[in-house]
Formats: sequence, structure tokens, C-alpha cells
Amino acid sequence: MTPAAGVRHLLEVALAACRTLPPTETTVQVHRDLVAEIQLRLPRAEQAAAAAEDGSPEWHRHQRVIRAARDALDWEGVRPQPGEGPLVAALRVAELGRRLRDLAAYPPREGA
Repeated sequence: MTPAAGVRHLLEVALAACRTLPPTETTVQVHRDLVAEIQLRLPRAEQAAAAAEDGSPEWHRHQRVIRAARDALDWEGVRPQPGEGPLVAALRVAELGRRLRDLAAYPPREGA
């Protein structure tokens, strides 16, 4: 599976989690994979924001994506929470999936 196909599959699973309520083992792994992908892409978004003119619409777009991703990592946690019910775990995974979808425009560095 190519990295892009892997991310697409990860997004499909994450964004469908609230409908399918996958088993705990699945949400734990998807949660970890989403966090890893977000952490790989976040530096690229930060670089793009730094390269944009301060206060420009482009800068604000980058900042919105960065803030939302950081908030999701802070709120949803870098690690899945033990003992969560399936719906709570699915909601967390879905939110992280939305943040990764926003960050999809920022590919990770080669070799990262």
C-alpha cells in the first residue's frame, strides 16, 4: 500500500467510526496512526505559515489548520484513553480524522 493510499484508508476508517463503532482494538490503532500522521504533517503546515505573508488570507488558512490540529491533539490526546466506550473512542478518532484531512495538503518531508 502506498503512503497516500494508507492515509486515504485511515481517513475512511476514522470518518466512518461514528457510524460503525469499530472494536476497541481498531480505534486504539487508528488513534495512534492518526496522531503519528498529524505529527508528521504539522511541521509542514507551520513552515507554510511561516513562508506566507503575516496576516494574509493564506497565512490565516495555515494558522486555522495548525490551531485545529494542535487543539485536537491536546483535546483528544496523543494516546487513546483506556476504558473509553466505543462511541467516545469513535468521536475522538473522527475528530483526529478531520484534522488529518485538513493536513493532507501538507505532505510529510521525504524520508520522514
